Amino acid sequence: MDLTFAEDFSSGTQLDSQLIGTPDSGLWWNRGVHPICTIDNLLSFLPIVTITPDDYVAETTYGIFETSRKLSDVVTSGGLIYLSLTAANKGNTPVSSPTNWQLTNIESLRVRSFLWSVEDNWLSALKLNRKLIENQYIYNVGTNDQTLPNDYAGWVFEPKGSDYVRIRINQIALQANTATPQSMYVINQEQLVTTLTLNQNADGRLEFEDVGYSFSGKGRFYFVIDSQSVKSDNVYSDPLRYDGFVCYPINGIGASAAAAEYSETSNSNGINFNISCYLESSQYVTNNKIDFAKFLQSQFEYDFVRMILHNANNRSNMEERIQKSGLNTQILALEALDLEKGTVAKNYFMQRAIAIKSVNKTFDKFLHTNEGLRVRKGVA
Repeated sequence: MDLTFAEDFSSGTQLDSQLIGTPDSGLWWNRGVHPICTIDNLLSFLPIVTITPDDYVAETTYGIFETSRKLSDVVTSGGLIYLSLTAANKGNTPVSSPTNWQLTNIESLRVRSFLWSVEDNWLSALKLNRKLIENQYIYNVGTNDQTLPNDYAGWVFEPKGSDYVRIRINQIALQANTATPQSMYVINQEQLVTTLTLNQNADGRLEFEDVGYSFSGKGRFYFVIDSQSVKSDNVYSDPLRYDGFVCYPINGIGASAAAAEYSETSNSNGINFNISCYLESSQYVTNNKIDFAKFLQSQFEYDFVRMILHNANNRSNMEERIQKSGLNTQILALEALDLEKGTVAKNYFMQRAIAIKSVNKTFDKFLHTNEGLRVRKGVA
């Protein structure tokens, strides 16, 4: 893990080995931060919850707990608690499969829940979009009835050159010769991601309806319908005309949309889109978390102090716990609000500014006009 906990002898509770291993970044959650940030204080101020994982079942397929954040990916086996480390985790007995399962405990699960909120706040603070395409239409006002070939027809969208591209389907117009709602299957890497419902008119007019579906990730994304009668004029579509992604019509043959074999075509097929496309920083920041570890550590410290100060978990004896930690409400308020002295808040906003500057520099794909700068053509 990028950050882990160092033993601080403040608590008799033993966190699981994943939380206390050697940090990849060289930084710890509870080192180089405010002295209040101890394991014992964290457990004291977090909510007390009763977690009862289900017993392990060999026939059940479990997912990655850190990704799913679902209790269904945590099990009890032999009186011990384990969390799943791998996807498609099936038939691997926890006690004998350390690559698939992490031995853990209730306290470690409580700590993980807090760390998730810290990472969510951290990602939100560094969220940045760079618009590439804003509300651009991909359409053909079809006038001729045409029966689409094969079993499925649709379009492929593929990010161009970067996993940090997010595509948003703002609207879709299906020029189908039926008023019956039609299903549009969204497929990625031969897996059905979701199904959109299109409510077109009865006579194939070009009328867009709001969809608001966005996606990003590796590989091609297929948006396909069952082949049917549509209005289309077989207009050529240039797959390379758009910034940030390529797109083109396709036909497919198969028993299901996800399992079909698709081939590229060049002509429109009665399916039309309104598209926005932008660069998004979240995946970049996640992929390069170690480079932003100092800010992540300061986010932990800042959220820790605010959790205590505002009694976010409604602990009835919060004031007693604050006194036990060696602080008082006034000192905590100073740490959370004062930006002049060497407080938790000042360190947090300083680290955030450094991290945002780094993200901006990475995602600054455009030339800027500088005041007073002129470019002149040279004279031989």
